[in-house]
Amino acid sequence: MAQDTRPPLHALIVEDNSDLARLFGDLLEVLGCTVNIEWNANAGLKVAFERLPDLVFCDLTMPGEKNGFDVAREIRANPRLKDTWLIAVTGYDTPETHARAKEAGFDRIFPKPVKFAQIQAVLDDVRLQGRVGASDAADTKPAS
Repeated sequence: MAQDTRPPLHALIVEDNSDLARLFGDLLEVLGCTVNIEWNANAGLKVAFERLPDLVFCDLTMPGEKNGFDVAREIRANPRLKDTWLIAVTGYDTPETHARAKEAGFDRIFPKPVKFAQIQAVLDDVRLQGRVGASDAADTKPAS
């Protein structure tokens, strides 16, 4: 089997639940990603603008002045991050939440708890599509 010579994908996790964020980060590292974890929207945006991640997994509801919807809108407004995949992670798996997340710029919406297969599928899609935004890809869970 040929070894993958592509550079690892860089993932940013923005999640206020530290246990979940660490578990998520460990899983992404096992799957071959480099990872940054930030505990709030402002810190997540700062790292996104500095590190230019390939994909961002972001909780939608976090304490503080900004939430995950704000993170998506600000990332989408930055031309340097236009190809970054945005994956919403939410405990509120409703049609309204999906619609708001899509409108804010998220490519995919994963309900908590996130399944291993969902993570693997999005990593495969990012790798296959050359890190081009997922807006052209099928949703693993429809937004409506």
